[in-house]
Amino acid sequence: MRTEAISRAPVEAGDCSDSAGHPRHHSWIAAAAAVFVSCLREIFDESAYARFLSRVERESSPEAYAAFRREYEIGKVRRPRCC
Repeated sequence: MRTEAISRAPVEAGDCSDSAGHPRHHSWIAAAAAVFVSCLREIFDESAYARFLSRVERESSPEAYAAFRREYEIGKVRRPRCC
């Protein structure tokens, strides 16, 4: 078995950046923040409301939100309860 030596060059300050010049940790922080915001949108029904508007092809309005809430409540009543 042959072992090759690995050359270790000193790390330059610019080596820890992406192509835009941001630190590499910036990308995973941005991704984590995006996931966090998406979770909040799901928890507070903003994503469900956006899907509803897309499905019924309407723009956001008080009437559209009232229809969304009515549909949500009807669906909630139909769900089986556990325990």
